[in-house]
Amino acid sequence: MLEKLLRSGSVQPSPELPLAFSLSSDHQLRLQHYPDPFGAWRFLSHHVRRYPHDLRAHTQRILLAQQEALRSRLVGSLQDLFLALGDAGHLLRDHLFHLVRDDLTQADELFFQQWLQTGANAESSQQWHEGSVLATGQETASVKLLVLERSQEIAEYSSVMEEVFACLEYGQVDTAQVLLEAEVTAGRADEAMEQELVNIYQYTRSKDGLANMIKHIQETGREVSTLWLKKQQESEQW
Repeated sequence: MLEKLLRSGSVQPSPELPLAFSLSSDHQLRLQHYPDPFGAWRFLSHHVRRYPHDLRAHTQRILLAQQEALRSRLVGSLQDLFLALGDAGHLLRDHLFHLVRDDLTQADELFFQQWLQTGANAESSQQWHEGSVLATGQETASVKLLVLERSQEIAEYSSVMEEVFACLEYGQVDTAQVLLEAEVTAGRADEAMEQELVNIYQYTRSKDGLANMIKHIQETGREVSTLWLKKQQESEQW
């Protein structure tokens, strides 16, 4: 998937990740002509409360809340996405924040800017805003509302690669990398997984990540394929 984002040639300029929501796909997720915008937003809210990791539903809900009639619920809708992702999915959070930034008050804009720059804290992130269905409202909550662990209960993907592609589609390159590294480390990765992980290292210009993974493969006694060795050589030009 990521290999389509990388240009050919030994010396490659830094590529740009065309996030699914920043180009032509944006309008496909907007429910602009829905006869009952509030009904659609409420339906998506129920869905987000039940399935807080459905990023497509979060995105549709946020874009829908840009409509004048739902504008008061925009901050809470965006807050729910930030709560669901935690420290992951920075690219998606940043993209949607900038997409609706002009519709936020100065105080709300600062609220999300600080969240993106320094991460969430219990006092700010759990403060309830109109439209939120995930915030507890308990500013000193000692227990996280969402626990982002991969388990059978929340993993709704038929394979690791399906989850990886979903992460890449929504801009969660960091999460996709973690998933693939776990498979390679455990010796469960096939050629497609290794290729995708190598592509991520190239996209993020992570020489150290590439070198450390090659070192790990060597230390486990497994043969380092040509794919890894060739990419390590290319990394000298990154």
